[in-house]
Amino acid sequence: MDRNKQILKYCPNFYKIIEFTPYEEDKIGDKLIAIYQKYIFKIDINNPEDIESVKQLDHVISKYIDDYMFRKEMQKQILNIKVQRDAKDILKEIIKSILKIFDNYEEYTTRVIYISRWI
Repeated sequence: MDRNKQILKYCPNFYKIIEFTPYEEDKIGDKLIAIYQKYIFKIDINNPEDIESVKQLDHVISKYIDDYMFRKEMQKQILNIKVQRDAKDILKEIIKSILKIFDNYEEYTTRVIYISRWI
């Protein structure tokens, strides 16, 4: 099977992401999509860690497209990404930072709902 087809197997939202047209006030949407495309076709298909990061990135960019609040949060937080000068793979470090922003967003926006039991 072709390498790109194997990668796309792990990206169920690929065509939705590629066909998305960012809004006029969205300054980073195009750049995120370009980073997404560049990263997913650059990974090592035999590395399970890379495959997992591609799955997560696919989910995060899809969430960026669908969720207005996450989009606004990402636009604020992405400006604060810092990459060390001695990093071997700058693109991978940026992807890790994007995934970390998503994890923080999920952690702080998800409410814990307690179901009380009445006797």
